Amino acid sequence: MTADIFVPAVLFLCMIILHVLRQKEIVVPLKIESVKYEIGAASTLGSRTIQQDYFGVKENQGAMLMLLADGTGADGEVAAKLAIDTFRDLFEDNNAAFKPQYFFRRAANAANKKIINTLEERQGETSLAAVLLNGTQFFYSVVGNCRVAVFRNNDLIPVSEGQTVDVLARHSYNEGKISKQETLNLLDKHRRYNVLGQDSFEEIEIFSKPLELLPNDLIIVMSEGIFNTLRWVEIENALDKKISAQNLADKIIELVKSSPMVDKDNATILICRQV
Repeated sequence: MTADIFVPAVLFLCMIILHVLRQKEIVVPLKIESVKYEIGAASTLGSRTIQQDYFGVKENQGAMLMLLADGTGADGEVAAKLAIDTFRDLFEDNNAAFKPQYFFRRAANAANKKIINTLEERQGETSLAAVLLNGTQFFYSVVGNCRVAVFRNNDLIPVSEGQTVDVLARHSYNEGKISKQETLNLLDKHRRYNVLGQDSFEEIEIFSKPLELLPNDLIIVMSEGIFNTLRWVEIENALDKKISAQNLADKIIELVKSSPMVDKDNATILICRQV
C-alpha cells in the first residue's frame, strides 16, 4: 500500500473509532492505593453458653472490609452470620470501595431483609459494625451497639456513637424534641433501638466524611462484651504496647476474661494497623 493510500485509510479508521466511542460510555478502571493491613481478632464467650458474635474480613482490589456482628435472640448467632455474609458478598462488587455510603446502606438493607426472610419474627437480630479501608482513608457504619474507635498517640478516640436509647435521647434533646429531665431519665438506658432483623429497621449510623489514618494508628472495632466489661481507660492502657495486632486483641480478651464482673456478654475485638 502506497503512502498516498495508507495515510487516508488510517485517518478514516481513526474517525470510525472516535465515532463509536462517542456513542458509548467509556469505563476507566479505578485503582486503589496499595496499602497493606495487619488485622488481629479475638473473642470469648463471657458467661454465655453460645457465641453470638461473628466477624469477617474481605479484601477487594486492595480495599479492606472489616465486619463485626453482635447477635441477640434465640438465633442471634444465625442473624449475625447472615449479616456478615451479606456484607461480604456485596463487597465483591468492584464499585463498593468507591461508593462506601451507598454500599453500607445497600448491604444493611439487604442483610435486614435476609435475616427477616430466614428467621421467624424476633428469633434473631444483630448489631453490626463495618469499616472499609481504602488506602489511608477509612469509612464506617454501625447498626445497633457495636463501637468503632481509633487509637492515636496513646489516646483511644471514639469514632461511632452506637444506636442506643441514651444516644437517641441526647440527639432528641439537642434537637429540642424532649426536655432535659426526660433526657436525664434515659441516659442510663443502653438498650439498642435499631438492629438488623426487624421490620422497623431504621437508618444506619454512618460517617459524614472519610477519616484519614496517620502512621501508627490502630482501628478498633468492639462488641458490647468489650466496652461493657472493661473501662475505656483499661482498653486504652492495654493498647499502648509495641506488639502485633493479634497479640493486642488477645491481650484485651484476657482482660475481659479476668474481669470480676459476673454477667459477661460475648466479647469480640478486631484491631487493624497499616504495615
